[in-house]
Amino acid sequence: MSFENLKLDPKLLAAIAGCHYKEPTDIQRQAIPVALEGRDLMASAQTGTGKTAAFVLPALQKLLTPSASKGRGPRVLVLTPTRELAMQVTENIKQFSRDCRFTSGSVVGGMPYGPQINLLRQPLDLLVATPGRLQDHMDSGRVDFSRVEILVLDEADRMLDMGFVDAVKLIAAAAPASRQTLLFSAT
Repeated sequence: MSFENLKLDPKLLAAIAGCHYKEPTDIQRQAIPVALEGRDLMASAQTGTGKTAAFVLPALQKLLTPSASKGRGPRVLVLTPTRELAMQVTENIKQFSRDCRFTSGSVVGGMPYGPQINLLRQPLDLLVATPGRLQDHMDSGRVDFSRVEILVLDEADRMLDMGFVDAVKLIAAAAPASRQTLLFSAT
């Protein structure tokens, strides 16, 4: 199977080729079609098997269709347990969306609030966040979840192990019930 068989947009296929990926990994072959159908998904695969592309590519495909909802909040929200993972996901989003005109950014702990507040004031397509910092912004009324179409819980097992269960529940409850939920775990 090739990435072309997954029925991804030519812009995404060009970015995939630019990253020198030849064919999808097992997790990508299994997860991408389910995600593209708009179904919820729980997936587990070892670190280094391409899980990030397995949720980023379907999310980008979805974003190529204009939103029916008005607002400035993100259409895709990715929660990660650590700042380092959030930065990796953000970099993957930039690589795969290089030929698209999407707005994205990250909200993570250990970084200044000012740039994050400015980011949240702009219309966003994708937001990558750590639960604790995102909850801080929620508590201050700076986050609009009304447009969230896809909620991704990346390394969900680690988020729960790190004690973020209450923040994850709060964030998930703030997103529309009609959203698609993708949960990825390394174990």
